Formats: sequence, C-alpha cells, structure tokens
Amino acid sequence: MQNYLLLLITGLALFIAGHSLRRLHISSSIHLAVLAFAVSLWSLISLLFELQIFNTPYLVFVSASYLLSTIAASALLTFSIAFSHRSSWIKRNLIILLMIQPLVTQILLWFEPARELFFLEKGASLASISLYSGTWSAVTSVYMYNFEIASLLLITDIFSKKPYAFKLQTGILLAGAFSPLIFRSIDTFGQTILIWDRHLIVGYTLAIVGLAIGLYQQNTVEPEPLTCETVVRVMGDGWMVLDLNGNIVEANPAVEKIVGIPRNLMYGKPVRSILPDWPDISNIAGGEKELEMRRSVKTHGNWRYLNVRLSILRNWNRDPIGQLIIWRDITERKLVEDARQRARDEMFVLLNAISNAASHSISLEDFLSESVYQIIYPFQSQLVTIFLTEGDEEYQRRQFRMVAHFGLAPEEVRGAEDFFAFIDEIINTKQPLVVNDPQSFLLFPDFLKETEISSFVILPLFTQGGDDSRILGALLLGRKDDLPYSQDEVIRLNAITEQIANLIDSDRRRQLAIALSEREKLMRDLHDSVSQKLYGLVTLTEAAQAGLEAGSKVVPSQVLAKIGDNARQAVKEMRLFLYQMQPVDLEQGGLISALHHRLGAVEGRADIQAKFMPDEGIVISKEKEIALYYIAQEALNNILKHAQASSVLVKFRQTRKSVILEITDNGEGFDPKNADQSGIGLQNIKSRTSQVGGKLKITSSPESGTKVKVTLPREKMQIKSRNRKSR
Repeated sequence: MQNYLLLLITGLALFIAGHSLRRLHISSSIHLAVLAFAVSLWSLISLLFELQIFNTPYLVFVSASYLLSTIAASALLTFSIAFSHRSSWIKRNLIILLMIQPLVTQILLWFEPARELFFLEKGASLASISLYSGTWSAVTSVYMYNFEIASLLLITDIFSKKPYAFKLQTGILLAGAFSPLIFRSIDTFGQTILIWDRHLIVGYTLAIVGLAIGLYQQNTVEPEPLTCETVVRVMGDGWMVLDLNGNIVEANPAVEKIVGIPRNLMYGKPVRSILPDWPDISNIAGGEKELEMRRSVKTHGNWRYLNVRLSILRNWNRDPIGQLIIWRDITERKLVEDARQRARDEMFVLLNAISNAASHSISLEDFLSESVYQIIYPFQSQLVTIFLTEGDEEYQRRQFRMVAHFGLAPEEVRGAEDFFAFIDEIINTKQPLVVNDPQSFLLFPDFLKETEISSFVILPLFTQGGDDSRILGALLLGRKDDLPYSQDEVIRLNAITEQIANLIDSDRRRQLAIALSEREKLMRDLHDSVSQKLYGLVTLTEAAQAGLEAGSKVVPSQVLAKIGDNARQAVKEMRLFLYQMQPVDLEQGGLISALHHRLGAVEGRADIQAKFMPDEGIVISKEKEIALYYIAQEALNNILKHAQASSVLVKFRQTRKSVILEITDNGEGFDPKNADQSGIGLQNIKSRTSQVGGKLKITSSPESGTKVKVTLPREKMQIKSRNRKSR
C-alpha cells in the first residue's frame, strides 16, 4: 500500500513541477518547481529501495535522502521569500549558506570515522542509519525545522494584513506551508504512522499541493500577493520617514539607490548630514500643505535629478509625529527632455539656415544644394539627394530630375535615372520609407548598392493642400554606418521636407507670377508699339484704296511713302522689342560690350547709322555701369521711337575726375522747356542719374537733333591709381 502511495507522490510531484515551469512569469514558480522535483526524486528513491529493483548500497539511499530532504526545506524557504516579494534576499551569499549543511552532511556520512560518530548509535550497525538516528539527525532536524518555521511566518505575514474575507480564501495555501511541521511533529512525539522517513515525504507533498493550488488558482488567492509594506519596499520611488527633529528613522531600498548611502548608515542621522544643501524641513512641521520641490544630488560621480514631495505625518489626534519624503527620480525624464530641447534648438537653427539659404540663393538649384549641405551633418548621412518632378503628372508619367546631391560620383549620378521609377512608386503614398537592409531590398537600384549604403530613408516633398496637395519631389538620405534612422530622426526630417517643399512651392509660384507679369507687359508693349504701327499701315492702305475707288486724286508716291515710313518704324520697334526680351549680361562683357551689341542689333538693323566711340581703360563700379547702360538704352529707345533720326553717335570717355556718356542724334529734336516732363523715359533717365550721384544735361532744339550728356564722378581710388601710373 505504501509503495502505491510513493508512486502516486512521485507522479503528482512531477506534474506540479512541470506545471510550475510553464508559469515562470510568476516569480516564485521556479522555487516551487525545485521543491516539487526534490520531493519527486525523494519519493522515487524510497520506492526503488523498497522494491529492490537495483542493487544499490544502503548508504547511497541514506545519502540521497539527506540531500533531497535538505534541498526540499531550502526550496520551501526560497519559495516563501520570493512569494513575499523579498527576492532581493536570494543572493549568492544566501545560496552558499544554504549549501553548507548538505555539503557537511555528505562529507561526514561518507567519511567512516565521522559516520560512526555522528550517524550511528553506540554498537549499532550500518543498516540502522536513517534521518532520525545519531546526533547529526538532530542537527538536520533543527536545520529543516528552522526553514519550515521561517517559511510559515513569511507566508502568514503576507495574509495577516489582508481583509478577513480574504483570509478565509487562503487557508489551503497556509495549510500547505504548515504541513511539513505537522508531519515532523508526528515523529517528535513518537507517533510513527509510516515507515521511517516517509511521513516527511507526505508532509512535503501536501505542502507542494497546497502551495500550487494557492499560487495558480486565481479565485483562491492572487499569485503575487501585495501589501502596503511590500509596495513601499519594492517601489521605484524613494520613501523616507523623519522624526520631528529631522532625523532619518526609515527608508526603503530606492532611497539607498538614489542617494548612494546604505540604510544602516543613514538611520538616526539628521537628513541635512546626508544632504548638506537640504532645506530645513523642521520649519514645515506645523504646516498643513505639502511641499514639493526639485533637487539634484551627486552619487557615484553622476548627478541625479529628483522631484521631492514633503508631507507631515500625524497620529490619530492629528498631532505631527514626523515627516514623510517621497523621492521620485526624474533623471531619465530630464535627460530625455534636455535631449529633446537640444533637438528642437538644432531644428530651429537648421530650419532658419534653410530659410536663409532660400532668401539668399539666386536660383532654386543653388538653394537646394545649400540645403543638402545643411542636412548632412545633423543627420550623420554620407548620401543626400533631392529629386524634383517635371512635366504634367495628370496626363503623363511623372518625370524626375536630380537637382542636388552629395556623396555620388559622376557615373553614379548618371545611373540615377534607374531610381526614378522606384521613387515614383514610393512618394505616391506621401509617407516616409525607412529601409535598414537596402542590399536585400528588391527595388533598390544597382548604382546605389555600389555606394555601400547600409540604411536609407526617402521622404516625399509635397505641398500641404489636403486633397489638392501636389507632389514636388523627394529627399533621400543614406548612411554607410550600421546605424538605422530612428523614428525621432524621421520626424525631424519630415519637418525639414515640409519646409523645403513650402519654399520650392513659393519659388514656383513666384516664378509663375513673374512669367504672368512679363506676359502682360509683353502684350502691353506689343499693343502700344508694333500693333499701333501695323494698325496705321492698315488704315493708310484702306484709305488709299477707298480714295482710288471713289475716283479721288490720290498721289500713289505720297501714299506709298507714308506706308513705307510706318512699316520701317514698325520694323524698328519690333527689333527693339525683340532685343529687350534678350537678357543683358553686364557681368561677362561689361558696359562697352553691351552697348556695342545694342547698337549693332537694333540701330544697325533699323537703317540708322550708329557710331560708338569709347575711350580705353575706363574703369567704373558695377553699379554705375548698370545705371549708364539703362540710361543709354532709354535715350536710344526715345531716338528710335520719336526722333526720326538717321544717325546716332555714342561717346564714352573719361577725364581726370569724371566719366562722361554722350548720346547725340540728328533727329527732329524738341524744345526742352516745352517738353512733357512727365514722360516715363525722361523721368527714368533723371532718376538713374541721381541714384549714382551724376549730372544730366539735355541739349535739343526743333530740327537740330538732341544730345544727352551724363557726367559721373570717378572713384578716388581710381584717380590715385591713374596719378601713380602717370608718374
């Protein structure tokens, strides 16, 4: 019958051990598993010895029984420690301490002189050795008895603080913890029910059954019982109690970690001796309100930032009995906030730099190139490219053009065309794409694989217009280091791409506005000049035709002469109009070259004899060159449109102190006193002359032509240089 009991115990203990290993998320499960394995082996060895299946020496059986019984007692103790949320006690020193007694037992048992002294009664044989024979059995009993008592006290302490109704539900767990003591008392009082040590096996079996039911049946007891003391002990916030004199009387482990001082060294000392810069909190003892402050302490060479709350502890009569200080370590949060603030500052500087680049760049390409160089360092990228869309995406496939890049060789730039289809698929989602393994990415183009890029991110550039938003292009960044782009970096890059997209859209809108303005000006100029002359030609022709049909005396030569004059004037103004549409490059050839080109392209093709006589070695500032060019252009335009001149002479000379521009024609001339001073051309000449500090003189009379003379002072440095050369 007892053999069947041992077999049942072995199977039951193995089942509980396996079930515990599947619940390792509960901290005490591993200790229950060790206890169950020890009981199952203990029972199995007893069964094998009784059945005599193996010819095992009796001493081996006794040795295993001693070892497994002490392991079971130790496992019961560690289970109770973990169950009561005191896992910090289970350290290496405790494990070594628990191993001492079992190790000494094995040494004494296998060393024959010691075996006879500690395990055998006087005159007894080896076959009489058991867990209850000899003086060493008393040592083992005390060893196990202390562990069983300590385990019961730890578990009882947990549930003694629970509500009464809850205590009734914990009876089975407490009964399990109490079982080893009950069955040990049977032997103590000499009441042997089972053969020799098997009553202990039954006691520990009932213990693992009760502990397993109490641990894993949620409707019986919570698997991790919590009390106020447990919470205070394991909480991450520091918890310190002071008496009315400001002396430390209690502190939890979190305070030790925060201030870097063990609790035993803090106990009984004034808080200001631990923290010299601490405020005198004894002054708040009579206050009603809590006091909250932020402080920093230096522990182990590092600064910790704390949020500290001080409150008064009162007894049942509401009299102050001490102070409670709650320490919350906000070091990590503060470091994160500081890092975010630095990131925000860097973003502000970066966005400001990009905006400045947009305002100071001559072209969109220059702005985007400058933006690329602004992005490289903050995001630690070795490859940055910007693509812009071209063409009408509504009617044809979107086209791309790489307008700025960094980190690509010329041959790689030419291979970027293979990348456009890839980008087109991605940016349609208007969401960034981060790829941390581009070499295995099927759509990754071959020309970028050769750049050894380990990670990259693509962000679309689009206008923020809701349903009317338009794709403008894409920004691509790549890294060769094994450092993927973080979510925070992608968020910051989103802000940058939004800024760049807005600036690109503003530039395109500005260019469109300029184009529309130029188109309106073109239409106005055509209407006011060439179209008027053509309309005059049509009018003369129709008038002459009507006169001939009516039989009036029309002189063909006179009519043809007027038609010819109007046609020639229309041609002159058309040539002038076409010339004005061409860009003027004063940077490349200077004023003299620009005037030569103007006289040859307009006056030279309008049957006007044009002559240009410039002095050699004239040097003036770029500002004055621009002003003189537009003055000359305005004067020549007036001659072409109004003077009916057949020749024009342009002189550009310098004297010791002046630079002089003269434009003379042999046209109809006018009376300067009676001339319309509100004319735009004359006003432009006067305004530009005044802007560069020059003097304007206009000489003209009817039928005698006109001379426009502009005199500008020479720069002092040029005068001194000329004087040195003449010496």
